[in-house]
Amino acid sequence: MANDESLPHWVDVLGRGPMAVDEGTSDDELAAEMAERLQALLASHNGLEPTADGWRQLALELALKHEPAFQIETPVDRNGRSGIGGRPVGWQTFVLRSLMRAEMRKGANQKEAARKVARSTGKAAGTLNNVLSRRAQAPDSMRRAPFEWKAERAAKLAARKLSQE
Repeated sequence: MANDESLPHWVDVLGRGPMAVDEGTSDDELAAEMAERLQALLASHNGLEPTADGWRQLALELALKHEPAFQIETPVDRNGRSGIGGRPVGWQTFVLRSLMRAEMRKGANQKEAARKVARSTGKAAGTLNNVLSRRAQAPDSMRRAPFEWKAERAAKLAARKLSQE
């Protein structure tokens, strides 16, 4: 990438392939590689420290993200029993609406804003002009976030109660 200097160190470490282990691999070599990868994993989760609380937080975050028993189903999900169904709402319309509104705050009318945003994004001005003409939902990931935060708080509370803190 052109801007690798601006990326945190953990991006490179976690981007490595699987660790090669064979008969000649020593425990110390493997432990050193695993320690570097574990440190990068902690750093990638909001800079967690290798303390008891940091490891607990990492375990909870990984469980909520990857363990099927900890998955949540929210009213804004598209699939499942409580799902709203329909086509997923991504970030594209949200970003285009934001760009249009920013131009209009600078004093441009809707048509002028559509032309300016069209030049910078490559989208058709007519499409951009229509972006503001209908009510748009927030992206699915944005509407799901409050439910994910609630699950994170509940998982932390449950972990504290289990460890008798």
